[in-house]
Amino acid sequence: MADITRNLILISLALILSIALLACGGDEASEASANDRATSPSGTERGAGTSEPGVTLESSATSEATTEAASEPIPASDWTSAETDREALIALYNATGGPSWRYSWGWLTDEPLDEWYGVTTDNSDRVVELDLDFNYLRGEIPPELGNLANLTELRLSRNQLNGEILTQVGGEIPPELGNLANLTELDLSYTLLRGEIPPELGNLANLTYLDLSDTLLRGEIPPELGNLANLTDLKLARSQLSGEIPLELGNLANLKDLKLGRNQLSGEIPLELGSLANLESLQLEGNQLSGEIPPELGNLANLTALYLNGNQLSGEIPPELGNLANLTSLNLRGNDLSGEIPPGLGNLTNLESLQLPNNELSGEIPPELGNLVNLRDLYLNGNQLSGEIPPELGNLANLSNLQLPNNDLSGEIPPELDNLANLTWLSLVGNQLSGCVPSSLQGQLDMDLSELGGLPFC
Repeated sequence: MADITRNLILISLALILSIALLACGGDEASEASANDRATSPSGTERGAGTSEPGVTLESSATSEATTEAASEPIPASDWTSAETDREALIALYNATGGPSWRYSWGWLTDEPLDEWYGVTTDNSDRVVELDLDFNYLRGEIPPELGNLANLTELRLSRNQLNGEILTQVGGEIPPELGNLANLTELDLSYTLLRGEIPPELGNLANLTYLDLSDTLLRGEIPPELGNLANLTDLKLARSQLSGEIPLELGNLANLKDLKLGRNQLSGEIPLELGSLANLESLQLEGNQLSGEIPPELGNLANLTALYLNGNQLSGEIPPELGNLANLTSLNLRGNDLSGEIPPGLGNLTNLESLQLPNNELSGEIPPELGNLVNLRDLYLNGNQLSGEIPPELGNLANLSNLQLPNNDLSGEIPPELDNLANLTWLSLVGNQLSGCVPSSLQGQLDMDLSELGGLPFC
């Protein structure tokens, strides 16, 4: 009997143990299934009222937030961006002889960047302006400046003092400057920059002012500059640029100032420049431009200065230039222009300087020029002009300089010139004139009287 009782007890213990083992295994399977659902690609979340054994809702939410934060990319902080700007400025300092700069306070210190000389920053300590004009920079512009993503103004131009170069920035313009998407002003003038203008500068969509004049830059003007729709000033004068003027510059609808003078540009003046309705100054002097002056330039209603002197332009002066009512200075000297002076130039009543010398102009001096009441300088010398001096020139009360030598003018000096109370220079030599010069001019002329061609005062 005792054996039977002992066996029943053992069987009961075995059953209890089995049930306990089965219960534990079921809980683990349930937990594993729940974890699988929580991390499944379907992204299904648990109900707000559920929790796992031993894990509170608060700790579960913290764990999920940590996981989500870790899975998202961390954006670059303002501090990191400011450090990038600092590194770019340090590269500039090292590349351009920083220890020898005229002013360099703050540079290479731990001070905020806006405490560095010539540096202006925004509220995020990002560099927005860099102005180191006339600061004795010597060396090359480092490509790291292209990392100044918030930069709006970059000025590294030089000046001269007693003929000595103060700032000698050389090398080539880094194409990386084309990355400065926020740049509105770029002034690298009066430097020793060489090489070609990078076409990448055509990416600077916000640029309004570009000055690369007085450098050693060569090669052609990139047509990509025609993409700079916001540009108001384009100054590339007095360098070694060659080739033709890109037609694409006619796309610069906001352009006010175009200076390409004193280069080696060739070819014809693009008629597309006549589309620049806001243009106020067009200076193409001292190049090798040929062909005729496009009559489309007469459409430039806001133009105040037109300099085409010192080229190889031919043909006649377009009468359409007489439409430029705001023009104050017209210089066509030293070309191969022929034909007569258009009488329509007498419509330019704001004109202060009219220079047409050293061409092949013929015919008579238009009496309409007497309408130019604001004229101070009239240069018609070195042509083939004939006929008499029009008495209407005596209406030019502000005239101080009248240059008529080396033509084929004839007849007597008009007594109306006596009215020119501001005249200080009168050149008549090299003509076939007769008569005498009004005596009232004798006391005011400040010149060698041989310029009168032997004519006496009367």
